[in-house]
Amino acid sequence: MSSYYRNLNRHETYVTTKKQLKKYISPLTNVDFSFGLTRCFEYDNVRSHLPELKGTVVAVASFYRDRSFNLSFFPIVRNVYPEAAYEEFNHNILLAIQRWVCEQLKKPDTAIVGIEQLIVEWKGNKHLLHNVTFLH
Repeated sequence: MSSYYRNLNRHETYVTTKKQLKKYISPLTNVDFSFGLTRCFEYDNVRSHLPELKGTVVAVASFYRDRSFNLSFFPIVRNVYPEAAYEEFNHNILLAIQRWVCEQLKKPDTAIVGIEQLIVEWKGNKHLLHNVTFLH
């Protein structure tokens, strides 16, 4: 397991902490975490059939053909991400990510045809989860 953590200014936050991740995600697999490796989520330009994202992407879970797993978090401005959203993420969304990871790990090798991603978007009043598969 490796991790990257970028310190933020006082006006920004992440949707979770390393401690929360260790509680829900770390026991599942050898996972890499990155907090702020990039400032915002961007699609790679070889991908098509992408969900339309109108909110802010706060997290992306990626599962690769070699069965490696990465979880990336992006900074969000504190005044647009209330404490209730933080609580929801850490109690509900992390559980959904945990279930998603378990589903990926159960797949036989022949069922892994590309990169699977679970994109977590903050829409201003709720979190939206988007499942995307990219063939490479």
